[in-house]
Amino acid sequence: MALMNSHYFFTYIALVHRDILVIRQRLRGAMIDAGIQLLVQVITFGALFPTMGVPKNLIAPLFVGSIVLQLQFLGMGFGLRTIFDIKYNRFIDYRLTLPLPKRWLFASYITYFCIEAAIISLPLFTFGIILLGTNFEMIAPNWWLFCIIYLLTLCLYGLLFLGMSMYYSFDWFMQNLWPRRLTFLLMLSPLFVVWFKVKQFSPWFARAMLISPLTYATEGLRATLIGGPEYISAYICIPMLFGWIFLFSCFASYGIRKRLDPV
Repeated sequence: MALMNSHYFFTYIALVHRDILVIRQRLRGAMIDAGIQLLVQVITFGALFPTMGVPKNLIAPLFVGSIVLQLQFLGMGFGLRTIFDIKYNRFIDYRLTLPLPKRWLFASYITYFCIEAAIISLPLFTFGIILLGTNFEMIAPNWWLFCIIYLLTLCLYGLLFLGMSMYYSFDWFMQNLWPRRLTFLLMLSPLFVVWFKVKQFSPWFARAMLISPLTYATEGLRATLIGGPEYISAYICIPMLFGWIFLFSCFASYGIRKRLDPV
């Protein structure tokens, strides 16, 4: 079966178009969710953190780290919807009957997640920066590199949670995913610290944090959005994110075969 032809492409576009219609139906609720998150983030980072004595130069990197955490929550929601469909709704059975290779089918799943996550998270980056005003001191933002790392981060989360929803059983996913997988992923990432600050405190722990793909997502977004030498270079983060996306693609592919082709 050929990997690429016009029939596969237009079927994939039809699936994405159907998902966009679903997103449009949920758009009002998604925008309300984004507005609530934006309000909470602005109050937290614009008022509460400075009141508690958090240095002004840490407001921006901590704000970016919090958005990466929000993307993980969105990824968890995507994984839950997928595994509930596999366990109960079985809408996936209809999609599997389509004359479309599984690569293309699940590429539409990832595309759906990326579009939905972008609708919710982009207002945090744009309006959040505007509302935080002088608390967000951008030095030299690189918007092209920011867009690349942002899209890679969305793909990273989409593949990670698609793979876990396919690989693990429903009960294991619900009971053990956070304590046994996501907790370590978060603890080894600089969401609420700056990596170079950790390196000054403990070079050993800083090296351990390089194991987590979220380190490159968080530091890459900081390097491109804020700028300056205090963060890991975007030219290091981008190839590392590509490497992790490849690994998660293999993991998701294995999980899909395990779930849908068990024999």
